[in-house]
Amino acid sequence: MSSYNNIIDHVRRWEGGEQYFKNEGQWTNRGVQWTTYKALAPKLLGIANPTVEGLRSMSADQADKFIVQFWNTATDNSAITNQASANAFFEMLWGGGRSGIKWLQKVIGVYPDGRVGSKTVAAANKFDPETLLKEVLKRYEYLARAKPSEYGEYIDGWRNRWNALYNDSKKYFSEWKPDEIVKKSGENNTNSKILQIAAVVSVGFVLYKLITK
Repeated sequence: MSSYNNIIDHVRRWEGGEQYFKNEGQWTNRGVQWTTYKALAPKLLGIANPTVEGLRSMSADQADKFIVQFWNTATDNSAITNQASANAFFEMLWGGGRSGIKWLQKVIGVYPDGRVGSKTVAAANKFDPETLLKEVLKRYEYLARAKPSEYGEYIDGWRNRWNALYNDSKKYFSEWKPDEIVKKSGENNTNSKILQIAAVVSVGFVLYKLITK
C-alpha cells in the first residue's frame, strides 16, 4: 500500500524556501506556487483571504498539507498501490500539474484527461513502476529541450531531484507482481473459453432435441 508519508521527506529535501520565478511571474515557497496557495489555502489552512506574504511565511507543517492534497489527487487517495508508481504520479502532478498526469496516462494507455480515476488507477497498477519513474525524467528533459529559455536552467536540478526519487523508490520495484496479473488474466481467459464451449454444447443439445422430436 502506498502512502504520502513516504514522499514528504523527499519533497521537503528538494523544495527550498521562497523563490520568485520570473517566467511564471509568481512566488513559490516550499514548492507551493502562489496560484496553488491562493486556490487551496482556504480549504487546507483555513485562511479566508490568502496573501503572498502568507505564502512566503508558510511553515513546513502547512506545506505538508499541500503535499498530502496533491498526493491524494495524483494517486486517487493511494489507490495506486505500488509506492514507486504512486511516487511517479505524485511527482508529475506536483511538478507539472494536469499536463504531467496526461503524460503518464498516454504512457499507460488511457484517455489523457489529466484526472486520476478508476481507469487510470487500474492501468497504473498493471504497469511497471520503474518505467513510470523513468517517464518523469523523460518529461523533464523534454521540457528543457522544447523550451530552453524557460526551463533549460533547471534541468540539472531536475535530474538530481529525479535521481534521488529513483533511489528512494527502487526498493519498491520488487513489490509489483506482474506474474500474478498475467496469471489472473490467463485464468480469466480460460474461464471465458469454458463458458463459450458450454454455450455451444447447450445450443447443440437444444437443436438436437428439436430435430429428434
